[in-house]
Amino acid sequence: MNATNSHSTCLGVAWAHPLVRDWFVGRFGTPTEPQEQGWPHILAGRTTLISAPTGSGKTLAAFLACIDGLVRKALHGELVNRTEVLYVSPLKALGNDIRTNLEIPLGEIRALAGNRGVLMPEIRTAVRTGDTPMHERRAMLARPPHILVTTPESLYILLTAEKSCEILRDVKTVIVDEIHAVADDKRGAHLALSLERLEFLTGSRPVRIGLSATQKPIEVVARFLSGADRPDPQIVQIGLRREMDLAIEVPRSELGPIRCGTKSTTASLNWQPSIAPRWSL
Repeated sequence: MNATNSHSTCLGVAWAHPLVRDWFVGRFGTPTEPQEQGWPHILAGRTTLISAPTGSGKTLAAFLACIDGLVRKALHGELVNRTEVLYVSPLKALGNDIRTNLEIPLGEIRALAGNRGVLMPEIRTAVRTGDTPMHERRAMLARPPHILVTTPESLYILLTAEKSCEILRDVKTVIVDEIHAVADDKRGAHLALSLERLEFLTGSRPVRIGLSATQKPIEVVARFLSGADRPDPQIVQIGLRREMDLAIEVPRSELGPIRCGTKSTTASLNWQPSIAPRWSL
């Protein structure tokens, strides 16, 4: 990494705790555009919708800001057994996303702290879906994870059951992934109701972060995320822009007859003058 890139990277994650910042720089180098544009709004506690193509780092943009806050609490001895971050995705196949954007960062940051002689308590995560075994559900109630991953349907059940809703009382941040996939159907209406119930349960307004593929009009998805009677969220919209290599190529000489002479035999064909060499403008 050259000096210029290193400087821009530090500016992009200057807000983060040194452990989180050094881990990010060592693993990724430079923040992506959704990360650079999304972090200021998320850190300011604003409802934020990040719309960007798949693979652009928008999920990590949401998670890293939450991880940073939990790391600071862990290092100051303020990390208690309560769920502060709720991640909701309409997809049940969450394993790869959770490993990439949660388990690996948390494990490597904790290892980095250990290498520096810093004792950092574990930041725990858990997944709650319809397929979660009963013993894991009981363990979750006894010792709530700091970050809970669930689906819209399971969130409804968690909010309805007397015991499970208790672990959601301290939620500070809600991340809704793939929000475009539910914004226009019954699952979306169901999720919108659950988000309002969660807000009533907490007695506050948890920060809402929406993650969406590129959609038009994005303002409709934004209004769905913010809910009724609230200001529209901050929108970070990153379109898919491909690098273009445009050139106009013409033959060196004007096009002329392909055949030489009057004979029509294959041996008399002379293609070379009309196709090579070429000039590029």
